[in-house]
Amino acid sequence: MKHGGDWLDKHIEEFFATNQLNLIDNRIARDERIEDIKAALVQLLPTVKVNIRPTVEDKFGYNLVVINNKRYFQTHEDVKDNYARDYQQAIVQHLTIDTFRKGALRSTLINSLKELIIKKDLKERSLSLYHSPDSIVGWEFYQVTKEAYDTQAVYLFKMINSDEFEVRRLDLQESSKFINSDDADLQYLVKTPANTFYNLNRKNIFTLPNAELFGDINEMISHQNCSSVTKAKLKRALNDLSKSYPNYRTKYQNLISIINKRELNSFNINDLKDEFNFIKKNKILSPIAINLLLDELYEQYGLVLKVKPKIKSHVQKYLSGLTDINYFVDNDDQDVIYYNVGTISKNMNISIAKASHIWQLQPNIKLNERGFATIETENIPKIS
Repeated sequence: MKHGGDWLDKHIEEFFATNQLNLIDNRIARDERIEDIKAALVQLLPTVKVNIRPTVEDKFGYNLVVINNKRYFQTHEDVKDNYARDYQQAIVQHLTIDTFRKGALRSTLINSLKELIIKKDLKERSLSLYHSPDSIVGWEFYQVTKEAYDTQAVYLFKMINSDEFEVRRLDLQESSKFINSDDADLQYLVKTPANTFYNLNRKNIFTLPNAELFGDINEMISHQNCSSVTKAKLKRALNDLSKSYPNYRTKYQNLISIINKRELNSFNINDLKDEFNFIKKNKILSPIAINLLLDELYEQYGLVLKVKPKIKSHVQKYLSGLTDINYFVDNDDQDVIYYNVGTISKNMNISIAKASHIWQLQPNIKLNERGFATIETENIPKIS
């Protein structure tokens, strides 16, 4: 998503070219690293107006406050933590000194500056970095939260126009119809421009990759119906790579010599996995050369030894359940829809911890004046 990243960087640079950025060292034991961070900021955004200040002044500029992390205070028990400060109306973002590494600070600084602008937007109830589509105007989003002593509160968010929004806590009279709902587990509500309410609840289930992926994995494990490639085709792929990547020619030719010595005339996926384990163990090919061979085997013969998010066709075929907007209807209740919003990424982390949650969307019969509403699936992208 490089284009989006460039767009964001440009807007952040334009913002801090005209708005004061304060760099405050809030550590007890201060050192020269605060100057290094200032230098990194100027190098990252040459037009940035940044000053090192001793303290945060309320309502003055945007404040990047440098602090120590928890580990520091665990080993320095006599030192008081300065993290908790009452800055009142000041716009503050904390940055731990431990995250600062020369040459590897870009994403940390960009994210910190982005957070400062977002906090300003929340304070002013307007958007600077992002603009909402016109289609979202007229929609209302409610969150039901549990507070102290098991009390509940309801918060409203809605766009007034494409730039301005409203966020507020409903008073007791306004929130009563939500809090007294029959659904005790209600988390979110969506109200459409047609005054139709939908319950929106996050479920404790996660997305899975496309079922086709599991078929391929089962074939790899069971040795049944595995796709295969002949020795001649495998050598042809290696020769093609030798021509396309002269730097690896010798390595690929050495691998051809090894393949020639194998008694097998056809290699299924499991045979190839064994070969790749041999290649890695004996360091015959570098990781880059191995990845090129994996890509070549996939492109020429459709062999999948490893699902790679960097290959667009792999994302579309095997990871479609994790990416884009996906929705499906409940088998037992056609008026209940489940959906997830995944992220298409070249470096996708497909571990369970990073999987997108499944959300349940269904009409709120009690709140709807007509008592019922059918979900139109084409509206799901608008409210997600």
